Amino acid sequence: MTETMQPGWTRLRTATGRYEYQFQGEMPAVRGGKYEDARDYQFLVLDDEGWLHKIPIRLEADAGAQFATVAARVRVAEAQICAGLETYRPHQGAPYPELDAQFALNATRARDLAAKFTTPP
Repeated sequence: MTETMQPGWTRLRTATGRYEYQFQGEMPAVRGGKYEDARDYQFLVLDDEGWLHKIPIRLEADAGAQFATVAARVRVAEAQICAGLETYRPHQGAPYPELDAQFALNATRARDLAAKFTTPP
């Protein structure tokens, strides 16, 4: 677990439903029993039907290197979970490839998300 723990649940309403999410921690990205050159930022997501989902935001190594602090990387991962839930409704047993297609971050996407919360409205 990291020091930048979110103390509680954050509510979110999107086009796909109402959710509550909580950051759980940062860990190595493992797919198919092999370590990848990336980190997973794990979130618990509670949907409006009461199902709890564990969703990894995979941040590729080159994307993570853009940010000096863990807090900045967590902030980008949080922006991605919110953006991903706009178009994707989690379901039980979703495989990693499906989750990665919706939630993984490469360097370009991470930069775009970071620009949104550093640019004045």
